[in-house]
Amino acid sequence: MRKLVVLLLSLAAWASAAGQGIAAEKVDVAKLKEMISKSDAEIADPKKASKAATWLKRGDTFYEVDGKPVNSLYPDMPELMLFGAFGKAQPTEQTVGGTTYKVYEYEHFTAYMNGDAVSFYAPKTVVDPTALDKAMAAYEKAYELDKKSERKVAGGLENVRRKSVEDGGTAYTLGEYKKASDSFRRAYKASTHPSMAAVDTLSLYYAGMMGVYSQDWEPALADIEKAMAMGFDMNGGAYLMKFHALYGQERKEEALAALQQGMQRYPGNEDLIDMTMRYYAENDGDPSSMIPVVEKAIAENPDNVSLRQGLARVYDKLGRNDEAIAAIEKAVELAPNDFLSHYLHGLFIIKKGDALDNELREMTVTSRAQYNAALKNVIDTFALALAPLQRAHELQPNEAATVELLKNLTFRLREDPAMNDLYEKYDKMLQEM
Repeated sequence: MRKLVVLLLSLAAWASAAGQGIAAEKVDVAKLKEMISKSDAEIADPKKASKAATWLKRGDTFYEVDGKPVNSLYPDMPELMLFGAFGKAQPTEQTVGGTTYKVYEYEHFTAYMNGDAVSFYAPKTVVDPTALDKAMAAYEKAYELDKKSERKVAGGLENVRRKSVEDGGTAYTLGEYKKASDSFRRAYKASTHPSMAAVDTLSLYYAGMMGVYSQDWEPALADIEKAMAMGFDMNGGAYLMKFHALYGQERKEEALAALQQGMQRYPGNEDLIDMTMRYYAENDGDPSSMIPVVEKAIAENPDNVSLRQGLARVYDKLGRNDEAIAAIEKAVELAPNDFLSHYLHGLFIIKKGDALDNELREMTVTSRAQYNAALKNVIDTFALALAPLQRAHELQPNEAATVELLKNLTFRLREDPAMNDLYEKYDKMLQEM
């Protein structure tokens, strides 16, 4: 109990102090510029420039110059701590990337808050826009002069890498894709130094992705291909980025080849399937030519469930419902406990039911018996989706998409009294989710 009282008193004191506004260390821009000038003078001195310590100090100087304007600010900082460190400010609202943030303007930065914590922040005061590049070059020079400085060099480069990743994420969120690409590329480069423990391949991939977003095609392609050569393909996502980087340069045949290579490795990747369909639609091609690509992969790996799912997705995109269902049934047969196979099985049957329902609506009916027979065919088809979706729900009971399909399906089958209870069950379950 005493510990709880002490904690509450501490929090109260903290809140009170925050309300009064405990200012963070004042940012002295002139002093930061003096630090740069001093470092420039030191490396101009041949004697000092020959020492690793001089370059380590220079690396630390530029790292500080880059980060000083935001002091101790960090992502996820609670609102109370933000006010305590920098003073209370009145927020405005701004929508960025579809998300509405509370925006706090301070002298040297803008903080974006979603909820009660800082999501990200953007500096206003930039003393030297190349500070992190200069810091990285300085640490590399220190290592060159003295390999014994490895531990300190690695620490400095890791700081550069982490800050570059953070800058890249902020730039991406703000839609500044060229800046994001440069930041992620810097993060990757810092990680490749001999003193570093691991190469940051993810940042290299993000550099390429941001390059695609900024339509900086050639550097983007180089980054993506380098990441892929290192075995990093984001489960097929890299092939899609490579496609965009090539297509943006009007290298259409190579772009299509990238999609086909991706489809061979990841035939279940819906983004690759969608983009291939779009490519054929825009370039007067035959989208059914995807089928032999996937079938060839299946012939080489007949027990691969993902390949079967991919073939079923391709048929589905082509509107060939019966073939999609037949392909996914093979996947179910191969892996009876695979959630996705059962889910897709139910989904494709529902799509077939939708197609039959649309035909019924457009049908010229000549008799009541004809209409009733066609309607029964629609209802019987929908009913076939119930078992696979229920099995999918058993395998992953927390998957809301399955429950939503079951709710909609049982509503369509409500002419059967037993379906009413099931509808109520899935409706309640979905609301609780």
